[in-house]
Amino acid sequence: MTNAAFRKLTPTPDDRLAELGLRLSVLDRAIIAGIDARAASPPFGPTNAPGLLDWIHRVGTLRQLLAAEGWERLDQWNAGLIRHPARPILLGTLQGNRGTGSPDAPLRSDYAKGPAIAAMMRDNDHDQFALFENARNEGLKLWFLVTYPLQLEDRLVVLREVSQPEPTPQNQVIDRWAHRIPLPPMEFEQLKAPNVDGPEEVDVPVALRK
Repeated sequence: MTNAAFRKLTPTPDDRLAELGLRLSVLDRAIIAGIDARAASPPFGPTNAPGLLDWIHRVGTLRQLLAAEGWERLDQWNAGLIRHPARPILLGTLQGNRGTGSPDAPLRSDYAKGPAIAAMMRDNDHDQFALFENARNEGLKLWFLVTYPLQLEDRLVVLREVSQPEPTPQNQVIDRWAHRIPLPPMEFEQLKAPNVDGPEEVDVPVALRK
């Protein structure tokens, strides 16, 4: 028997998504809904309309599809999240940078996060060694579908991954990650989506009750 028989197989992205109760096809549909909404933005609308419409439809479709599988929507502090039905996992959306989807590239959020998201991240893992350990269920773990739209000539490319940030103080960008699950980019041919670098996230500033 060869040594290969004893090697521990490296989990695929699909395997790692399954550990979170996610499927790539669901993420695909959410991203497509956002891109369709972005492309349909009125040409004389406000400059942040394409990104905002993308975010609204991506969040709405993602939560609708997962709710049909038993997930529970969570609107606490106006954060558009959804919660796994059996595990302490929350999922939200986030705009990244050009390192999105590239495991060897630094990933950071495009915008600083307010107190609501910072509070949601406080029980996240602090390093890469606690992935999926059932013993670490002391609090909810906030993961994000991270995307970044990039216009390349006549193609729009959406870079993407599903990742869990380390706890991050409010009013800071997220640039430290406990776990990253890079995913292949999605390409949309012959589509020029306006304002691909425009704001996508809404993080409402609220005063948290103690």
